[in-house]
Amino acid sequence: MLLKYSASPLLVKAQPDLLNSLPQGSRDELLQHIHELLEGARRQKWLVIFTGLRFKSGYAGVPRRHRVFGGLQRMNAAQGDERVHWFMEGFQGAEIVRDLAPQEGETVLWRQRMRHDSSLVDTLKAKNVTKVALAGLKTGQGLLAAAELLADEGLLLYVARECVADDKVERGEAVLQHVLPHLADVLSFEDLRTQLAHEIMMDMFVEFKTVKRAG
Repeated sequence: MLLKYSASPLLVKAQPDLLNSLPQGSRDELLQHIHELLEGARRQKWLVIFTGLRFKSGYAGVPRRHRVFGGLQRMNAAQGDERVHWFMEGFQGAEIVRDLAPQEGETVLWRQRMRHDSSLVDTLKAKNVTKVALAGLKTGQGLLAAAELLADEGLLLYVARECVADDKVERGEAVLQHVLPHLADVLSFEDLRTQLAHEIMMDMFVEFKTVKRAG
């Protein structure tokens, strides 16, 4: 008898160029919680997806007047890749932080825009995903954009407060309190672990009963 139930993926956004914008204490605490969540996801054989920004040399393709990334393009044009290379391929700051390095078989999706292209949704649909836990930076930018995209696909979303951060504390708190709750369940780290464990057991029970009836 073969049992199959919908995967619960973990979507992680954690690059040194983002993490370095946090105070050391906040950075260490964030990484500890994400690492614990990641290890739990791997034990449960969840689909793990890493994502982040990665630009080509010279920020090729970035509009000079882009409100967020245009400043990087203009600075790079004046000073070159060796001086200005935030989120640029070929530099360590654009990689996934070593403490959370992807393992063999785990997906890494890069983007050059505020929002994800179709590859993220296509990856989740291919695995029949119904639930997604989000972790990493920035709460008010990349993580929020991913939540909006996935909510539009009808996926159930979960965010642990201790597993997300923003270099602008006020912005991050405002998004966690007033925006993300419209898109996701925003929980404490312990409450997230408890809820996901319960829902996984319920999903497996439903799948078992479905297979048994079909059997």
